[in-house]
Amino acid sequence: MRFILSLLILLSYVGSAGAQSPVTLENSNFKIAVDQQTGVITSFLVKKNNSELVSEKKLAANFRIGLPLKDYLANYIDGSEQKAQSVTKEGNTIIVAFSGMNSPKGTYAVDLVYRIKMTEDAISFHAKLTNHNEQPISEFWFPRIGGWTGFGQDREAKLALPGYNNDCRQNIALFKKFPSTRGFGAEAAEWSSDYPGMTMPWWYLYDEKNDVGLYMGYHDTTFRYSTWHTYLTPNIGPQGSWLTPQQAGGEPVGITFSHVRYPFIHSGETFESGEFIISVSKGDWHYGALGYRKWFVSHFPIDKSGSWLRKKSAWFTSILYQPEDKIIADYKIYDQWTKEANKYGINCHELIGWDNGGLERNYPLYIPEDKLGGREGFKTLLKSIKDRGDHCLVFMNYNVLDMSTDWYKKDLHKYMSQDQFGNQAIWMGWGESTLLARKQLSVRYHVRSSVVPGIRKILDDFYVQLVKDGAQAFQIDKLVVGSSLDFNPLNTAKPDVALCQELVNAIDTLVQKCRAINPDVRMASEFSTDRFIPYFDVGYRNTNGAYGISPMRYMFPEWTACQHISEPQDFRGVNGAVLTGAVLCVEPNTYQGSIDQPMFKELGGYIKEIERIRKELANQVFLGKYYDNLGAKVTQLKGTDAIHYKVHGAVNSDQRSIIIANDSKEPVQYNWAFTHKAVTKALLYSPFEKVRTITQGEIITIKGNGLHIIVEKD
Repeated sequence: MRFILSLLILLSYVGSAGAQSPVTLENSNFKIAVDQQTGVITSFLVKKNNSELVSEKKLAANFRIGLPLKDYLANYIDGSEQKAQSVTKEGNTIIVAFSGMNSPKGTYAVDLVYRIKMTEDAISFHAKLTNHNEQPISEFWFPRIGGWTGFGQDREAKLALPGYNNDCRQNIALFKKFPSTRGFGAEAAEWSSDYPGMTMPWWYLYDEKNDVGLYMGYHDTTFRYSTWHTYLTPNIGPQGSWLTPQQAGGEPVGITFSHVRYPFIHSGETFESGEFIISVSKGDWHYGALGYRKWFVSHFPIDKSGSWLRKKSAWFTSILYQPEDKIIADYKIYDQWTKEANKYGINCHELIGWDNGGLERNYPLYIPEDKLGGREGFKTLLKSIKDRGDHCLVFMNYNVLDMSTDWYKKDLHKYMSQDQFGNQAIWMGWGESTLLARKQLSVRYHVRSSVVPGIRKILDDFYVQLVKDGAQAFQIDKLVVGSSLDFNPLNTAKPDVALCQELVNAIDTLVQKCRAINPDVRMASEFSTDRFIPYFDVGYRNTNGAYGISPMRYMFPEWTACQHISEPQDFRGVNGAVLTGAVLCVEPNTYQGSIDQPMFKELGGYIKEIERIRKELANQVFLGKYYDNLGAKVTQLKGTDAIHYKVHGAVNSDQRSIIIANDSKEPVQYNWAFTHKAVTKALLYSPFEKVRTITQGEIITIKGNGLHIIVEKD
């Protein structure tokens, strides 16, 4: 019914178009048109590839507002059904204002002003939304651009989005095979992605035939939860295909894109958005998304130059005490294991399961476990590691609570983050030492906590005491599950920032408190969003087990992630870490032993040689720039898919290196070339071999499961 009403209103405006022409902005890259009566975006032309985004006019849109009523939570105000108070143009900006709005359920005192601004290569959307109703506004869909049927002259354009632990590639064919279906209650086939969830707040749509990309990013200095949302009207066909007009029964076919925020503003409150940017550029996401980095570092500077942790390319790690009371090692045995790791070139160590009750137990009671040696044994361990010039990361969590403890049942339960119904959708539970626990048939469950002052003080006090005890660094686990909406009544922040911006603020305060005691304290973390990069030098789980790494590595080469090595013959994983410039996190027998045990000695010797080379070339292949697959070409001569490569750049020059891994057990031949400039000679590094000079055009043979580093000769 709502769609029919919207269509009738739109048709009536189209019929009177001669009386009122749309308000337009135009330059050499774009032309955008806005209806003078509704503020609907009726045209969005991208000139670089002559692509009209609003190609199905019946789906033209502008915004949507969710205003839940006490007896009707699904009350939506659709922008295309509203009468604008004014639509004006001031220079390169269109300003649209509304005062009072309606839905099929009634009329509401809601004011909205949005601005559409055009610059040379971008269009930005900014909004100011004010609620005067008793009920809060829960959703704000803006901008909302409807009627997409392709990007370019066909349906071949593909979407890239920045994921958590794998390379960013253009692989989502929105206009050929829609990624999802029509779910319960949805108005069409529906697919979306959230930030956090995506590691950075942008999508990139690439028309490869014309080498033109469309960047869609949200630039807001306030870190808030939001959604990139698409509806494919009216539904999908077999295997996600688009319906033809005949199959759709006369209904319009196309995608409506929306950026959705969750402001929860009450009567008298105003939500002012950041800027949603749509820009156009030549090239794929590597080129088009760099504008986001420029914006980011201008507001959130990143400086890792003084970080000892960022310079450590390998860690040894072990879990001392498992949650079912099984002790793997005490503090003294672990200290011996760290000394043995030194023999293989590893002098940075992660300490897990050191705390009360062991790993995944009794959180947030972060005090040294008596069974392992107590606080004095813990301090002695940290001093021993420090005295020989090594470093130790103490494994911690932040806003994670063990529901099984008396402390939680008596007091900490009030800090649990909540949805609107007082529940928490996410649960966490891990076990190790029994089959019951490993199958999660009987484990201690954890919940995510809010980050309100009471729990922040508890956590900060534990961290500060550990720094006083000698902790040099922390690996903060599970921040990857830390961001969502939070309606805990103890919050003073809005739900969409309570576990986003407020969590960043909490980490900022924690870092300051720890460094007030020891300025050299550094931090790593299992996190999933770029907003933590200024605080964390290393991400714990941002690689995929071999040759992939989060696109944050390309966007922010100041940072890197861990590659986890737990099996005695995982040469592939070691090569993958070198390929992506990741930290080797060596965890023998899945965190249960020394690297010096017989079955790991062969791998240990390989790691020692790899680390020797990486330390020699640190400024070229670990600490410098990361170009992903740009700037070089490596071609396998026979067969396919065995060769993987990445390109790195030196810290203070344009010198580049190619790192090549052979994923086959057999030798492979390849050709190589730098493409950023003419390079005729290079140095070839390979484990257990002498460095030699090679010439472009020379066919190179790489051993089975081998690794090569080709460094451009100055």
